[in-house]
Amino acid sequence: MPRRSVRTRRRTTGFLSVLIALLALAAIGLVCAIIVNGRRQAASTDAVQASPSDSYVEASDLPETEVVLKADTYREEYLPAEDADPEEAEPSASPTPEPTPNNLDPAVALRPTPASENMLPVFKRAKTSEHVIAITLDECDGAAITEQFIQTAQKYGAKLTLFPNGDNLLKSGMQQVIQKCVFQLGYEVENRGFTGLAKLFQFPTGMMVQEIWKQSAALNYVLGVKYQPHFYRTYGGLGENDPRTHAYLKQEGYLGLAHWTELASNYTADQMEKQLKPGGIYLFRTTRDDGECMVAFMEAAQSSGYRMVTLNELFGFEDNTYERVQGSLLSETMPEFNYDETELYDILPGETSWAVLKMQERLGTLGYLTGGKADGIFGEATSEALRLFQATIGRAASGAGDVETLQRLFAEDAPRNAPAGDPTLDPKTLLVEEDLELSGPLPGEPTVVPTVEPVETLEPTPEGEE
Repeated sequence: MPRRSVRTRRRTTGFLSVLIALLALAAIGLVCAIIVNGRRQAASTDAVQASPSDSYVEASDLPETEVVLKADTYREEYLPAEDADPEEAEPSASPTPEPTPNNLDPAVALRPTPASENMLPVFKRAKTSEHVIAITLDECDGAAITEQFIQTAQKYGAKLTLFPNGDNLLKSGMQQVIQKCVFQLGYEVENRGFTGLAKLFQFPTGMMVQEIWKQSAALNYVLGVKYQPHFYRTYGGLGENDPRTHAYLKQEGYLGLAHWTELASNYTADQMEKQLKPGGIYLFRTTRDDGECMVAFMEAAQSSGYRMVTLNELFGFEDNTYERVQGSLLSETMPEFNYDETELYDILPGETSWAVLKMQERLGTLGYLTGGKADGIFGEATSEALRLFQATIGRAASGAGDVETLQRLFAEDAPRNAPAGDPTLDPKTLLVEEDLELSGPLPGEPTVVPTVEPVETLEPTPEGEE
């Protein structure tokens, strides 16, 4: 009996050892399966869902009262670590080679060509067949509604490019939303002007500069850093050929003007789904209708295999840069901008610019353009007025503002147009009232001399004045 008991115990012990080993192996396998599955889910979430983190600012958490922003403070946890000191960086193994035709930026082929060497490019669509598009969000009327659009973008794995109005940036709750977009979500924020409704080409130069600069200053103020925008979006896409605007944007480090391929407000949600085009730029505003349109559009884009990226990524540019600053951002002053408005250049029909507006004013002063005010839009009425002036000075009546025509138009001795209904006056030999009084009646003319208004000379408006 004792021997049998020992054998029984030994068998029991061996069985338990095997059972424990099997259970341990099963546990290890289960843990490995959980880890692999978790990684797969995380990758899927990052690629498609991009669900917001627990720390993301919810619309319901945003304060209802106005936030008093402090210009030299920001939410430190949103900012990435500062770059290492360049002096402490290890030298590279070999010097960076100079660019050659074989290693030039390949993204150049995606971008539009500037109209002239003095102009920036106007970005309306990337030249690509790849299924990639950019979604831009304009105005950003408030924190709560901007938050809703951001949540939609996260759901469909899209990165947005925001074009907020400067005055909207200073609304309650927008500081948290914009900081989160830039520092955590990797979104791009660009310039749409401070009011967003300004037609810059109708503004005197000083006011034009102020509209652009104030939005950038407001963005710096909200972010707490010096942020470098890349794109400016003009109201309605107008003024894209105003050299003043291009010159100022170039001075401030912008890369170009951002227009769009399609505007969501022009379509219903169903129609918008059909506007998908490789390389397209799609403009949405922070309205309820555009929000519904964005959901349908992003669903269609995702199901069709499109990547929804920022403008920088679409056109192969580096991300917008920013730098920390010492002291208050309120100490910044508007940069000086010197632009020679008296320099003449060819102006073509269809253009919208400050130069067109000044040309219209001069044509009106001389009596060639009547029945309206100068608006900076080179339409048919302006072309007709120019043709009349060109015929008066003996030039081919093209209706375009070539440099020679403009030189004659702004000259002190530019002829006036004959008053309507008086065929006896020859514009080429028209005398001012003072000359008529000194010389008396002209030979063959009645004693009563018709009154003619004196010639007015239109001088270019000084910068910053009406």
